[in-house]
Amino acid sequence: MNRRDFIKYAGLISTAGIITPELLWGAGNGQQRIVVLVELKGGNDGFNTLVPFKDELYYKYRPRIAIQERQVLKLNDEVGLHPRMKSLMPIWNSGKMAWIQGVGYPHPILSHFRSMDIWDSGSNSNQYVEQGWLSRVLPQYKQGLHGIALNKGQAQLGPLLSSTLNSITMQDPRNFLSQIKRINDCQPNRRTPAIAHVSQVQHQLFSAGEQLASKLGRNPRRTGVGFSKGVFGHSLESVAEMIINGVDAPVYKVTQEGFDTHSGQRGAQDTALYTVANGLASFQKAMQRAGKWNDVLVVTYSEFGRRARENRGGGTDHGTASSHMIMGGRVRGGIYGRHPDLARLDANGNVQHTTDFRAIYGTLAQRWWNQPNPWKGHKLIPFV
Repeated sequence: MNRRDFIKYAGLISTAGIITPELLWGAGNGQQRIVVLVELKGGNDGFNTLVPFKDELYYKYRPRIAIQERQVLKLNDEVGLHPRMKSLMPIWNSGKMAWIQGVGYPHPILSHFRSMDIWDSGSNSNQYVEQGWLSRVLPQYKQGLHGIALNKGQAQLGPLLSSTLNSITMQDPRNFLSQIKRINDCQPNRRTPAIAHVSQVQHQLFSAGEQLASKLGRNPRRTGVGFSKGVFGHSLESVAEMIINGVDAPVYKVTQEGFDTHSGQRGAQDTALYTVANGLASFQKAMQRAGKWNDVLVVTYSEFGRRARENRGGGTDHGTASSHMIMGGRVRGGIYGRHPDLARLDANGNVQHTTDFRAIYGTLAQRWWNQPNPWKGHKLIPFV
């Protein structure tokens, strides 16, 4: 394999040490508990997602972009969903969807890149941590492949980025298998540190390709469910097919862009939320049809929320707390946490968060994967 190809393919995997195909796929570890992370890229506006339709200040602050009460898909007497998320209502009505209100962190930073670093690492705003938060949970949970990130172009590992995690990025499984056919196996060679690294990566990529081919290469099971044709729907369909066909990874990550709504928010966010809702509704049907719904948690996250007041462009600027959703066959549905107080804005017009995002991570670690909670200072949320 020439240098150009190696550089291209080396970006597909992040791993620590030399692993065999058996370890890569966690042979013998039994049934997995899976988390599908849904990144809402750009900073999703929680107020127009989980709408506080009984709060007069919400309508005062947003005379043009607020969701009118008659349009809200009411979840209780105070909050409801954006109307373009109607396809998710059957999941809510079944009691398998939870919403967490006011999610954020102390001393928030409103830079896209820096705030996402904080979310990805599970760190404080004054810390700089290069390891993804899943590195504090998954190595103790299982050996082998820890996660797969899917997106168009170059997918970002995000929470899966770590020297202690074995994680693959790809556009989709078929594209990955097509690319991986171009490399040959290379047994690790420790002659020099550079050669050791190159040979390890090539060997691990080859092993990953072999195992994916064994699961998906010949007559794989299809979902039997129609997914939307966009990038998000295609990514979720790929995740569903990998789960159904027995790919052994506890985490998948998909991304929907379009949430940086500084202007024209009602058009942009409406479309993005519609895409997310329809994709997740199809994913739930696929998991239910395959008997996998109880094995999966879907968790949304975003780098921050938006400000309480709309701006002159009919949008909202970078803000603090937002609302996030968890759904799955074992979820205890309901509304968790307190909605931010719109009467108590800071000097920049931002609300105070009421739920630390690491409470969600700690709940996933302890209550879903039965691992020690690395964020013990944050109370667990009983959504599972």
